Amino acid sequence: MKKEIRVSIGSLGVLGLKDIKLPAPPTTLYFMVGEKCAFNCAYCPQSRSSHGSTEYLSRVIWPKTDWETVKKAVSSAPEIVKRICFQVVNSPNFLEDTLFFIKEVKSVSSLPVSVSVRLSDIDDLRLLFDAGASKIGVALDVATEKTYAVFRGGDFAKAVNFITNAGKTFPGKITTHIIVGMGETDKELYEIMKKFFDNTVTVGLFAFTPIKGTRLENRKPPSLKRYRRIQVMRNLLAERKVFQPIFDKKENLTGLKAENAAGLLKNPFNFVTSGCPHCNRPYYNETPTGPMFNYPFPPEEVNSVINKFVEYASENEIRFKI
Repeated sequence: MKKEIRVSIGSLGVLGLKDIKLPAPPTTLYFMVGEKCAFNCAYCPQSRSSHGSTEYLSRVIWPKTDWETVKKAVSSAPEIVKRICFQVVNSPNFLEDTLFFIKEVKSVSSLPVSVSVRLSDIDDLRLLFDAGASKIGVALDVATEKTYAVFRGGDFAKAVNFITNAGKTFPGKITTHIIVGMGETDKELYEIMKKFFDNTVTVGLFAFTPIKGTRLENRKPPSLKRYRRIQVMRNLLAERKVFQPIFDKKENLTGLKAENAAGLLKNPFNFVTSGCPHCNRPYYNETPTGPMFNYPFPPEEVNSVINKFVEYASENEIRFKI
């Protein structure tokens, strides 16, 4: 039987398998293993209760494509491609299928491989690493116990402990995703991100994106001002900078104190897609016309970006617009 796999539309364009205009080409090739998940996340078009198209993950279309055609294209991928990522849907045989595809791409390409998958067994992670994965993402997505139960389902504490234990077991090789705009406070985001980075787990940050057919299709994204504040805080944690966040009584992030705060703020990588190296996910949670939550490349207009969410920046303190 002919083997097929879903490929993000941008990846098909980069590989020359689709004739599409790419204002921001992906620097990672994104493949989706499986469809119609066993889990029921309220924001995902692949969840079991979603009425949306199974061609979607977040805002991106993933056409089903002949695997041999994809494999051949991967073997001669252009230089812009720096990584391959498998986005795994927990459908029947997802682990076996993922192991197969990892081994297949490693047989024709030396590109590093990432896997994003919902797992709860350290031995399963080890299987993926042994097959050739260099990074594994185990998404938390929802940052608090209360909202996790409502929007993602399952045991929040167990999920957090598994991710942190995976970080200790495989130092520097585990990533997770957190979505801003799921009912959490800024302080809660700080605490969970710090916990992960302290355990060598890299946090990839995303803005909630309403997708038609999901339970949360009518929920609004976070404000861009708020998302920018969280991006700066996340990047300081990732860079292991010493800083003190300032929160108001509602646990909103109103500022931060740090040595050379103004200089840290101007780092354009505060505002780009975060996660595995070379993962830029163009337009994953925004349209090409904006607003840009995660820039696919470092923005040139950093001062303009900063002015929209910063009240003032001194050498040692930043105050944010709320």
